[in-house]
Amino acid sequence: MSFSNDVRYELTRVMPEKDCCRKAELSALLASSARWVEAGDGSDLIVQADNAATARKIYKLLKDVYGLQAAVSSETKKYFGKNHIYEVSAHIDTENEWIQQELMPFPRALGKPVASSLLGKSCCKRAYLRGTFLSRGFVNRPEGDYHLELTFNDEHLAAEVQKLLARFELHAHVFERKNSTVVYIKESEKIADFLRVVGASNALLEFENVRIIKSMRNNVNRQVNCETANLAKTIDASLRQTDLIEALIARGGMESLPSNLRELAMLRIEYPDNSLQELGEMLQVPLSKSGVAYRMRKLERLAEEWMDSVDS
Repeated sequence: MSFSNDVRYELTRVMPEKDCCRKAELSALLASSARWVEAGDGSDLIVQADNAATARKIYKLLKDVYGLQAAVSSETKKYFGKNHIYEVSAHIDTENEWIQQELMPFPRALGKPVASSLLGKSCCKRAYLRGTFLSRGFVNRPEGDYHLELTFNDEHLAAEVQKLLARFELHAHVFERKNSTVVYIKESEKIADFLRVVGASNALLEFENVRIIKSMRNNVNRQVNCETANLAKTIDASLRQTDLIEALIARGGMESLPSNLRELAMLRIEYPDNSLQELGEMLQVPLSKSGVAYRMRKLERLAEEWMDSVDS
């Protein structure tokens, strides 16, 4: 099972204690996947879900909050493979038309697809976001690239949910994908915050554990790369210095150097793999790494000048 499905199944088991939160979550679940069909003395509410756990939650919310006797059916549809589509249906008679108005009070044409009267409290906003993820959410496994998205077939609904996310300091981005509007988050800290907001505690722990391991691995890799680069520079510098000193010796130019530079030159020839700090500790009068580096630059300059003068 994918990490995204793990999150969904965990959220289907989170049942709000307050009626206001149950209504908010149910409203999110119905927001774009529900349709209303006129049926004699009222209308039929029909909601589609892509997994059985979400369908069961819709069924339970309709029964617990509004006392509606719903029915659940399934059918197999072929997309890239075979998928079961679950359909929850409930009849609402004319005396209970207020239920539809409470859950979906605004016509979409007005650009107000969210039942704002249900989102007055912070707990209700969390419940609405939970229902939104259940019906249209996806989050990538934390071992891969960090990516969480909510896909909508209504740009007004996407904009409202984006504003709702911002209430929790979750600043999401939006882009168009074919006929859909996608609200997405790519920052790992914000994805963790989203899982915390909607109540996916187990998924949050797994996400954070993987994130910590990835962070440690990245830090180790950066440190190793840095040390490898420094080692390569040290080796290159040692080879350059050794070649220069050997050339100076071959031409009989060592006596042209001051005694302190001759001492350093002989140590470099004898210990070509040692660092500047190690060479500094071997000198008769020990020097720091920066002091040896200064002396080595002076040695290289004088040696190059002497050989240039000989060649000319």
